[in-house]
Amino acid sequence: MSRRLLAALLLLMPACATGARAMSLTVTVAGLHDARGHVRIGVCERAEFLGERCAYHAVVPSQPGSVTATISGIRPGIYAVAAYQDSTDAGHLRRSFLGIPEDGIGFSRNPPLGLGGLPFDRCALSLGTQDAAIAVTLRFF
Repeated sequence: MSRRLLAALLLLMPACATGARAMSLTVTVAGLHDARGHVRIGVCERAEFLGERCAYHAVVPSQPGSVTATISGIRPGIYAVAAYQDSTDAGHLRRSFLGIPEDGIGFSRNPPLGLGGLPFDRCALSLGTQDAAIAVTLRFF
């Protein structure tokens, strides 16, 4: 092996060793009452959580019971999954004048929902390089 080729391979090794493989997360959303609209799913980092949009997301047609979506290209890290049924295809979570969601909502780890804000840590998941699957149950108010 020539010295140049060996030097090039040695220079590339650290980049290959630190480059983390992206994974896929399969999310099953249960608790749908009907087939109106779409189910919107976001895989969110802390800064994105409960915001308008997460870096990793999927939209699937609603159907009674449950739906499943696979979101690919997720880098290893700490994330929370948020899902809701957008029954009117408004493109955002609709809320009453009191701030109560008008559609079903759910989160990873299925934490109890109350009137206060939901902390990221109660929904957080550590995702590595292996593909994974979770289930989220929608709750309606």
